[in-house]
Amino acid sequence: MKKGKIFFLIFMIIWLVLIILNFVLPEPAFSEQENRYLAKIPEFSFDGLVSGKYSKELDTYINDHFVFRNFWLKLNSLVQLSIGKTENNGVYIGKDGYLFEKFEYTDKEKANIAIAVNAINKFALNANIPTYFLLVPNSIYINKDKLPDNVKVPDQNEIISEVYSDCTDVQTINTVETLEENKSTTKLYFKTDHHMTSEGAYLLYKEFCKVTNLIPAELSEFTKETVSIDFLGTFDSKAQVPWQEQDEINVYKNAINTNVLGNYDGELYNSIFNSDYLTKKDKYSYFLNGNHAKVIIKTQVNNGKKLLVIKDSYAHIMAQFLCQNYEEIHFLDPRYYNLALSDYCKKNEIDETLFLYNVSNLVSDIGIRNVR
Repeated sequence: MKKGKIFFLIFMIIWLVLIILNFVLPEPAFSEQENRYLAKIPEFSFDGLVSGKYSKELDTYINDHFVFRNFWLKLNSLVQLSIGKTENNGVYIGKDGYLFEKFEYTDKEKANIAIAVNAINKFALNANIPTYFLLVPNSIYINKDKLPDNVKVPDQNEIISEVYSDCTDVQTINTVETLEENKSTTKLYFKTDHHMTSEGAYLLYKEFCKVTNLIPAELSEFTKETVSIDFLGTFDSKAQVPWQEQDEINVYKNAINTNVLGNYDGELYNSIFNSDYLTKKDKYSYFLNGNHAKVIIKTQVNNGKKLLVIKDSYAHIMAQFLCQNYEEIHFLDPRYYNLALSDYCKKNEIDETLFLYNVSNLVSDIGIRNVR
């Protein structure tokens, strides 16, 4: 009994210290480890209390700001792994250091895709210029052999085929075949992040060039540079796996993609690469300076061709290759840019449009519904 009382007393002291620290330590607004803004303390209202909304928001706030949060997340992940679980916080712990975010394809996702495809078709009709669609499968499908045993995922090849079959006035670009053919010899996706590697992006750039009758730049025309060897991406942020294998980030540079003028939501930079991000958690933002509503890149290619890319962040790493074939490229993210993009094409004398999305984003990104 005495030992029990001592244990209880120690536990209460530790708990009291943690509570005090929660009040006295400053509250961070942003978690660099998780690469997201943390919840703010909710505003109290009687209606919110009755509906349960206030309690839910307060619970999220407490969880986000509990002292030593990153430590507890790592500890929880370690416990989950020790009891044989192969999933943590919606992320599968795969083989050979691969992490995968869960992907579901229910009637809800099918309805979202139908809305997105309808918006793309309307845009192509209104813009009346060559329009291309490059829909990229996710690592969870291409690298499904790395998934934990007995985990099954929807067939993204079938999803892409269905999407493409519903496109009108849009030229679709094959993605699955070239990735399947090269996955055994080329690392196509980061192990800890949802994005493709530069090598994976280059393969899709070549497929784009086939359809658009462009001559792709050969890899021999670039200098390969490893800009980071300790990248831990968004899947790592969610899963918090202890001792996770880190990724390296490669970039392919030449005189064309290092000699540009970039306008990032009104701020001017002479590069599509931002090395400041390489010292941060969000290292992928090294490419195209992270997320922006509108980015305009002017290159030294003197062919008068202008390309509009309506995209998610998969397009960022492909910018290093697309620069090789266009004098001007406009990158627009419809999550943040809510004007009629067909009118934008006419106003800016755009010659061609490329929709570039990954499957997971297409089923969940409501921004693309605003395209018209």
